[in-house]
Amino acid sequence: MIQVRFSTSEFNPDTQEWVEVPVAELIADEEEVTISGPHADWISPDISIIDPETTEHVTRADNTERWAQLLPFAYRDGELTVEISESAGARPADGAFHYPAAA
Repeated sequence: MIQVRFSTSEFNPDTQEWVEVPVAELIADEEEVTISGPHADWISPDISIIDPETTEHVTRADNTERWAQLLPFAYRDGELTVEISESAGARPADGAFHYPAAA
């Protein structure tokens, strides 16, 4: 199981500091993907990602967990911070978007 956390930074005018704000969490477990969080709709389960080592396009249908591990390369514009961890016990939050295996 792969857990991917997406966050962004916002400037807090009261404290005059940048704070990390959660955007979404994606869980890839074998062939299923669940996306939850306040801006889960910002994360596309249908994007193709180029693996920088092999230069091949990887989709969720090819290999869900490999695709999830490559997500930092898809969201590298600086707007979002992407953190990946392997977690055996992660559970999606209520109201999560659930995407079955791609056809």
